[in-house]
Amino acid sequence: MTEHSQIQEYTQTAAAIAMLRQKYGNVAFDVATTKGMDAARQARAEVKGYRVALEKLRVELKAPALERTRLIDAEAKRITAELLAIEEPIDQQIKVEEQRKEEEKAAKARAEAARLAAIAARVSAIRNRVAEVANKPAEVIRAAMEQAQTLEVAPEAFQEFMPDAIAALDETRQALQTALNARMDYELEQARIKEVQEAEAARLQAEREELERLQAAEAARQAEEARKAEEARQAEAARLQAERERQDAELRARRDAQEQAEREARQARAAEEARLRAEREAMERQRAELDARQRALEEQAKVAKLPRKSKIADPVADLKQAVNANAETAKALDDAYQRGYQAGLTAARHVA
Repeated sequence: MTEHSQIQEYTQTAAAIAMLRQKYGNVAFDVATTKGMDAARQARAEVKGYRVALEKLRVELKAPALERTRLIDAEAKRITAELLAIEEPIDQQIKVEEQRKEEEKAAKARAEAARLAAIAARVSAIRNRVAEVANKPAEVIRAAMEQAQTLEVAPEAFQEFMPDAIAALDETRQALQTALNARMDYELEQARIKEVQEAEAARLQAEREELERLQAAEAARQAEEARKAEEARQAEAARLQAERERQDAELRARRDAQEQAEREARQARAAEEARLRAEREAMERQRAELDARQRALEEQAKVAKLPRKSKIADPVADLKQAVNANAETAKALDDAYQRGYQAGLTAARHVA
């Protein structure tokens, strides 16, 4: 019998699975059509009916088993409570005794630890006498050493650690003696150093006083030199100021003379330009008059119908010569103007 056929009540449904798999396992329903959709729904309802029936059967079959399980658990719980009622008083007695033994053991351990700690503290107290007076005056170390010499260790105080206590006391006495000797040497050396330092301090004080005296004298000398230097600086500043003022006055005088020369040169140029302009205007008037006379003579000559013009005396020859002479005069006047302008510029430069 296989695992799937052990539940007899499921035999009918298990047999129906082969039929359903054969009937619908490889069927593709045409659910796009009404007929195909109805066939698919009918197949689903048939399979679902078996599944719902199986679930109902499972609940019916399991109900007695669940009730028996509940009864088993309740009975086991009742029996356990009765057993615990017998067991727990016995367990409590055992635990109380075990706790008492543990506490007694812990108390003994604490007492032993306290005893050992007390002995160790007494040994440490002997050894710490050296550290307590370290770097103290020799009188303090000597008093501690005398106390250590008279100190006796009691066997009941150190018990099995008596050898350690005796060794610690011997070491402490030797260490205190060594510390006393070293401290006495140190104090003697410090006294010698103090004398040297005091002598050196007195010497340095005398040197400082001498240095302060010399510094005061040097400061007075420097102050006097500074005063004299300031007076010389002020005198030099006054001289330089006077020199600057003199130079400024000379510069202003030169500038005024230059400006005066430039004004005079401008006036001379203006007068010369006016004279030359008047002469040019006069010459231009004369030239215009001569041109008018020449045109009049030419008109008369045309009217007279002279056959040979070259044989007739030129009545305007004198006028032409005068015009030419006036042109040379104009050029000479221009040259004179340029020479006067250059002479004015040269004079202005000399003044500057």
